[in-house]
Amino acid sequence: TGIREDVAEIKSDLITLNQRTTAIETRVSTLEAGGDDRKARLDKVEEEIAYQARYMGDLWDRLQDLENRSRRNNIRILRVPEGSERNFSSGPVFLMDLLRDILQLEGEASYEIERAHRSLGPKPENGQRPRPIIARFLRFLHRDRVLRLSREQGELIWQGNKLMIFPDMSPELAATRRRFTPVRKRCIALGLRYAMLYPATLRIHVGGQMKWFSDPEEALTYLDAMPREDAMPREEGIRPEAPQGRIHRVDHRR
Repeated sequence: TGIREDVAEIKSDLITLNQRTTAIETRVSTLEAGGDDRKARLDKVEEEIAYQARYMGDLWDRLQDLENRSRRNNIRILRVPEGSERNFSSGPVFLMDLLRDILQLEGEASYEIERAHRSLGPKPENGQRPRPIIARFLRFLHRDRVLRLSREQGELIWQGNKLMIFPDMSPELAATRRRFTPVRKRCIALGLRYAMLYPATLRIHVGGQMKWFSDPEEALTYLDAMPREDAMPREEGIRPEAPQGRIHRVDHRR
């Protein structure tokens, strides 16, 4: 009798254990199914985020391109003392008078400046750096000619002030181009001709051939590995295409 009772108790425990095991298996299966569903949903969300990131990157590139192309007729003049334009009837009149003084403009009567003004911001105190002047030419050809003449002349002195003339561009593009400064200095040291093309591609003349670089690190690696005989010694009085510290002409045809 005692053995039968023990066997019955064991059977009862086994039945209970089997029921609990079955319940656990059911719950595990449910969790696994839910995990698979959540993983599929997470994968879909990650794909959507990656797509949105690519889409936003494309929109950003297009926005930058539109902004910089809208500035293609602009120049930016630095170090013009504040208040120099107060005796002139308008900004364009003042700027034409300034350019006439520092550059030898051919057919200056045909140059038309749509507008010229200081960059936005509070007027600096005495002794502080003056705000840049931004000017927009009616014709891209005239803007391009002014930049070329300023490069050819080199040092621009106006009323005892050393002025600098650059193409006007977005802050983001200017920052991208500044990354090429070590490469430009390296080209000058090696006597190589170079040019900065739109939007931020460096073209280097090496051994009668042209090389293009969109990554400054790649350009430095190439110059460091370049045989010395490929570097052209600069002749006295000949300037490289892009002087040190200056932004070269933007080629909008690229």
